[in-house]
Amino acid sequence: MLKRRGLYWLLDSLWLLGVALFVFAGRDKAPFHGDESTLVFMSRDYYYLLHEGDLDRVLFSATPRNETAQRLRILNGTVGKMAMGLAEDLDGLSLDDLNSNKWNWRLTYEENVAAGHMPSVRALRAARTASALLTVISVWAVFVIALLVARRRPAAYIASLIYVTTPAVLLFGRRAMFEGSFLGFMTLALLVALFVGREQGRVPARRWVLIGWTALFAVVSGCALASKHTAVIAVAAAFAALMIEPVLRAYTAKLPPREWINRQWVVRWGWAAALVGFTFLALNPTWWSDPLRMPQRTLLERKMLLSTQVETYGSFDNVQARFAEFVDQAVYAGPSYGGLTTEIEIERYEKNGLAGRGAGIVWGIVLAGLLGPGLFILARRWRESDALIVLLWTGITVIVLVFFNPLRIQRYYLPLQPPLAVIAGVGASMIIHWMTHKRRSVEKIDS
Repeated sequence: MLKRRGLYWLLDSLWLLGVALFVFAGRDKAPFHGDESTLVFMSRDYYYLLHEGDLDRVLFSATPRNETAQRLRILNGTVGKMAMGLAEDLDGLSLDDLNSNKWNWRLTYEENVAAGHMPSVRALRAARTASALLTVISVWAVFVIALLVARRRPAAYIASLIYVTTPAVLLFGRRAMFEGSFLGFMTLALLVALFVGREQGRVPARRWVLIGWTALFAVVSGCALASKHTAVIAVAAAFAALMIEPVLRAYTAKLPPREWINRQWVVRWGWAAALVGFTFLALNPTWWSDPLRMPQRTLLERKMLLSTQVETYGSFDNVQARFAEFVDQAVYAGPSYGGLTTEIEIERYEKNGLAGRGAGIVWGIVLAGLLGPGLFILARRWRESDALIVLLWTGITVIVLVFFNPLRIQRYYLPLQPPLAVIAGVGASMIIHWMTHKRRSVEKIDS
């Protein structure tokens, strides 16, 4: 038994190392995107805070030194740019080695380069290293989530394979953009949520262990929100599932109402929500000078940005168009490179399969064929915390993307990819188990 368990751990480790190497193999070949210039420019805050100790430079001010930098701080998360700053620092780069301004989309590629908006090869590689590492962490998290939810190793291998070969995950996760930190901490938050759910369902309950897992969940959730604000979708789904599950369990057991929501339940989730907010605030120094008004400023800046993007890229005509785009991005779409990419860059990137699995109807049918059984299994187990978390994670994400996302921008659909991979892994595991069980039954009859 111990030898078998050791073999499983060895195979798991080799697999996780392999998927990590695959992600990093395409790091330098991923076609450049203008937002990478912006992120490297934003990573200057790491040097302002940790090298120069200049907190005033990043605090919100009515008269900022650099209005563009302040607007970017209000609009965006901080974890990704700070991780990139750390990677640049470890590579020996200084503040002077970073580009002096963000990418200007009104200028041509050549004009941006001439104006000093293009990061150096070394700075870009360091920033991409940080993003790729956080993307690798998201792949590992998907592996463990699928293993815990399905309780079978084939689900973990297949889920992580589907996820790590998703073209959009690879492209945006390798680039020096927000998506690496976003995917990394979002999936970690959902992984920790599974442990919280399991611990609160134990009889007898281990109070301090439950408090520890809940605190860790809150901190990681705060990191996810500080990575990208849209992580609120997954965090809210996990919170909802964890708060509902004890109520469902008590109701199923026909316990009195006081057993559904008691003082301990209210206090624990109250301080957990407060800890999420504290973590988010601690990672956003721009908010420190005026924390009460910053949410309103952020929402206003987000609204203005969204309006500009709608004017530039157009929006959907109706719900049917939204749903069609959702289905395409969920199961069919290949990578969307952006306007700066040349055919030479695409060919170099896609060579040797570095861009992930192919797009089109065949892959779409295969993935859809796995999602159906996976959803069926999870729906049958919906009262269990593991299944409930994944179902709400998926369901709330689908609702937001179909009804509230007005743009055909591929990276906006990335929040859907981790839960879809987990569900597909569960479905594949069920099919494998069913086929194996049926074969053994036939062999037993024949013998």
